[in-house]
Amino acid sequence: MLDGRYYVAPPRPPALGDYEYMRTLRQGDWAWEGLRRNPAFQKEASGPTESRRDMTRLENGALLTRMHEVSPRAEAWTLRSFR
Repeated sequence: MLDGRYYVAPPRPPALGDYEYMRTLRQGDWAWEGLRRNPAFQKEASGPTESRRDMTRLENGALLTRMHEVSPRAEAWTLRSFR
């Protein structure tokens, strides 16, 4: 059933082939798949960020983020930030 909402996860219901990537997921990947679909998490993550941070793009293309303060909202989800 389509409910018209769109969060972090793809629209529902996805095509059966869209789940093929899940065959290779590790334990931590499964945890993220569940968390990112949680409506309460999505609401928190889409809110304003309350902590200051510096972001630097490294030579290999990775984004390095340095947090200046603790983010209690993110830590409630066992995360460092919602970036």
